[in-house]
Amino acid sequence: MNFTLKNKIASMKKPFFRLKLNRSVFVFIMCGLIHLFPVSLQAQNLTVSLNMKNATVEEVLNAIESKTEYRFLYNKQIVDVNRKVTVNANKEEVRKILTKVFEGTDITFSVDGKQIVLRKAEKAPVKLNTIRVTGVVTDFNGQEIVGATVKLEGTTAGTITDIDGKFSIEAPLDGKLNISYIGYNAETVQIDGKSNLKVILNEDVKALDELVVIGYGTQRRSLVTNAISKVKIDESNIRNVASPGQLLEGRVAGLTIGTTSGNLGTGERMSIRGASSLSASNQPLYVVDGVPITNSNANVFNFGESMSSLATLNLTDIESIEVLKDAASAAIYGSRGTNGVVVITTKSGKQGRSDIKLNVNAGFSQFANKNKMKFADSDMYIMQYNEGVTNYNKQYGLNVGDANYKIPISNPFQGLPDSDWLSYITQTGHAFNSDISFSGGVNKTNYYIGGNISSMEGIIKTNALQKINLKAKISHEVRKWLEVGANVSGNYLKNSQVPGANLGSTILARAVEQRPFDRPVKPDGSYYLGGTDELLFHNPVQILNEQTAYFDNYRYLGNFYAMLKLNDKITWKSSFNSDISYTYDYTYYNEKHPYSTGAGRIIEYNRLNKNTLVENVMNYNDVFGKVNLGVMLGHSFQQTATNTSMIDGRGFPSPAFDVLSVASEIYDASGSLSEFAMESYFGRATMAYMEKYLMTLTLRTDGSSKFAPQTRWGWFPSASLGWNVSKEDFMKDSGVDMKFRVSYGKTGNQDGIGNYAYQSLMSGGKNYGEVSGIAVTSFGNNELTWETADQYDVGLDMEFLKGRVNLIVDAYLKNTNNLLYSKPIHATTGMTSIMSNIGSMRNLGLEFSLNTDFRIGSINWISQFNIATNQNKITSLLGDDQPMSIGANRALQVGKELGAFYLFKMEGIYQYDGEVPQEFYDLGIRAGDVKWLDVDGNNIINDNDRQVMDAPTPDFFGGWNNSFKYKAFQLDVFMTYMYGNKVYNQRKGTTIGRLGARFAVLEDYVEKRWTGPGSTNKYPRAINSDTNNDRNSDRWLEDGSFVRLRNLTFSYNVPNKYLTKLNIKGLRLYAQGDNLLLLSRYSGYDPEVSTETDPRLSGVDLLNVPQPRSISFGANISF
Repeated sequence: MNFTLKNKIASMKKPFFRLKLNRSVFVFIMCGLIHLFPVSLQAQNLTVSLNMKNATVEEVLNAIESKTEYRFLYNKQIVDVNRKVTVNANKEEVRKILTKVFEGTDITFSVDGKQIVLRKAEKAPVKLNTIRVTGVVTDFNGQEIVGATVKLEGTTAGTITDIDGKFSIEAPLDGKLNISYIGYNAETVQIDGKSNLKVILNEDVKALDELVVIGYGTQRRSLVTNAISKVKIDESNIRNVASPGQLLEGRVAGLTIGTTSGNLGTGERMSIRGASSLSASNQPLYVVDGVPITNSNANVFNFGESMSSLATLNLTDIESIEVLKDAASAAIYGSRGTNGVVVITTKSGKQGRSDIKLNVNAGFSQFANKNKMKFADSDMYIMQYNEGVTNYNKQYGLNVGDANYKIPISNPFQGLPDSDWLSYITQTGHAFNSDISFSGGVNKTNYYIGGNISSMEGIIKTNALQKINLKAKISHEVRKWLEVGANVSGNYLKNSQVPGANLGSTILARAVEQRPFDRPVKPDGSYYLGGTDELLFHNPVQILNEQTAYFDNYRYLGNFYAMLKLNDKITWKSSFNSDISYTYDYTYYNEKHPYSTGAGRIIEYNRLNKNTLVENVMNYNDVFGKVNLGVMLGHSFQQTATNTSMIDGRGFPSPAFDVLSVASEIYDASGSLSEFAMESYFGRATMAYMEKYLMTLTLRTDGSSKFAPQTRWGWFPSASLGWNVSKEDFMKDSGVDMKFRVSYGKTGNQDGIGNYAYQSLMSGGKNYGEVSGIAVTSFGNNELTWETADQYDVGLDMEFLKGRVNLIVDAYLKNTNNLLYSKPIHATTGMTSIMSNIGSMRNLGLEFSLNTDFRIGSINWISQFNIATNQNKITSLLGDDQPMSIGANRALQVGKELGAFYLFKMEGIYQYDGEVPQEFYDLGIRAGDVKWLDVDGNNIINDNDRQVMDAPTPDFFGGWNNSFKYKAFQLDVFMTYMYGNKVYNQRKGTTIGRLGARFAVLEDYVEKRWTGPGSTNKYPRAINSDTNNDRNSDRWLEDGSFVRLRNLTFSYNVPNKYLTKLNIKGLRLYAQGDNLLLLSRYSGYDPEVSTETDPRLSGVDLLNVPQPRSISFGANISF
């Protein structure tokens, strides 16, 4: 028996969540329901006047609630709230009014304080051959279930379990008990004379009836006709990561997540069904509680890597994340949905509940796989360097005193141990996180209030992150026809940065590339200076100690709405939404820092982003015979503005003066303001015939100020069909739920181009003969228009074995046209490129998910496995099929993948001088040097010999999570994997893979180097001043396939009997490990990091800081 407050929950046909009762609600229900016997009521003194003619019972109850502080608790399936009654009462007691209302029915009522329970009057069973049966009801893990209904079959007699999960009932010797609880499969138990029973309820694992969030609404899973994946966020799958996107890693088929490094709050690249744009954004749209939010780089000054703006959000506020993958589901967001949509729903209060939850965890992190890259020690380093020197001098006949003679080296610190350069810059990072939330619902008001504070240290010294979050979410039914609500959050994040891989002071490279015998600090405490004979590169210890670099990010998310319930079929919702963020980015190099210019330097940025959205949405839902119809119409207006300013000040009297006002010189200053607006009209119609044949149609039109008036509006339709095969007569007894889906949708893309892309732009500050002026800085293109993507999807959803096996398969084709790209133009125009629509691209893929829930003895095993593949291909460009180089060793070419590498191809090693063509021999190439593929056969190796090769995208990828539950214990093992992805290990070609050069060198390259004919066909000889062997080539292109133990969690739910005296409802203790194991042939630290989030340039490792290995311990407490 599912008791509900009013009709909120009672209207749900199949509740699928577990209701946890707090102590006060539990005691209240116990008083009203134990044994379900009629209870005589004491007279209530409160009087009410009512004059209602031919009103429904529900209207009478509402009237009493509005005039008193009483609230009613009842089951809508038992109480006929639509029955018509007439009430004429003048200052009568509530008890008397209710007696009249339910006169002649089998409904009785009981009062406990200000709560009134309506229930069916029950007859006591005849006590012939009966016994007193006691027992306990638990879940599969042994956790007591509080408030489970225990009913004697064939009668109305029953009871509910107490706070220890126990019950007691009088029953016939041969009777049967029906036990049920929300979110669990009901059980029927034969008594057979037993006086003590133990009943285990198993969770209802059916997935086809869960609610999923779609654009501007929700829908039952069984009626969804699109490709939508849902991830529920709870204590078992939340991780100590910075942003919500990382929670999805490996959990959604067709979705990949990558980070630029293992530094705190680092930028991430999310791809749903592959990349589909050249210049516009390839990131999905993020929607938080219905509000599309911005997702720009969190930092303003380029400190060597991008940072995630989503890291400001509090992960424990999140209830679920839906991923809209196909165009039919994303088309309702129009021009913003071409890369998929990530819909984040935060927690809300529930009617009839009052919950307090406290989560606390602490842990530490370390540099993972520290010894994976083994560098030559001093002896080996000196040996290979001097060998390279000898080979060079011998090859060119140089002797001591000659101009180009290379001098051998020796260890200046002979007898001292080598420097452990990693230890100078790394640390054990500590982390602490605490959050608390208050939620509930009472008197037509739901509320959720949460707060979080966290502090983390990175694995690189001085890297740290602090975060504070506050959130309030409230909704209130002012009248039966009016509901208002507010959802606001204030978020603060401070990120103390370290130089990323794209900055000259890149911290990891500046450490491990140093010679093994060098030191960072002299005996007198001063620094050895980089770029001199003392030290090859910038001193990493000096970099960290003599800089202060951080950014403060303040972010406000707000949603205010009013919803009119015109009747039980039509609602109208108006909302005002805002996403406002302010970033202060501060970088200070004191006078000792390599980038200080000798007198100190401060670079200060300020940025204000304002994103406001006004929406009006009308929903209509009705039933016509066997047809369910839903219609949604809406309008939105969005406006964004970005204001940025920068000041670069130099010359400070001392490190104590670290503010711009004391700078002796303002070296540079700038500011900018950029705005754009978009207006949209959209609609959706859903139809279901007998919940068997399904159809969804959507249409959206967007008008964007980024395009010229004649190309401003884009139209984005979609259509999808579904067939619930299991509803057919021939499937009734099959025990299988099956649904076929097919869809088509068109989406657009405008992100990634300038706000004024169709207009020519001019800038001031240009110098004309020492006179300030203005100049044209970019050409406009008034023919510029939307990128559009047409996507087709075919899917199958299946459940069998009573929902214990769930299978989802999707196949899709996505064609993107009118690709936006900065097209090269003749330099005689005064410009080198112009933004244009130039080509098309295709993505073709297959996704497979398998979820199971089995019992093996006393163990409950839940498994979630997914695998996906995506094939990307550029199908047209500028009408020329030749490779178009875009820099960074990449090229675009028809028939090839986006992001394909453009490299020289190694054919092996010359084993004898006689094999070397004369043209190459004259250039100094000898036996032991690399033999390159000469594509045009002209014995000249130049750019014409580069080839378009593989791309970083994997052949297939996915994740596998396994949960093992035994009584109160649970073990979660979560693995992610990729196969076939390529990583360009660029630092090998520039430093650590160059034999005979000055840089630190990998031990493996020294040991396997060419030393004579037949010794190797892969590793060249050591040669100083080499110009041949280290070209940008497939020598450095490696297989990045991996299997990673992403997360391992062991938890224990303390039984209720130990918590009762402490007034605690639940206590979960856990230990969690992240990134505990990595299996990969990739020779670098981490195959998943990348210097760029742009898919054209991703897959490059410049000695990025790898993802850390972390251990944490925590507790989840509920009151």
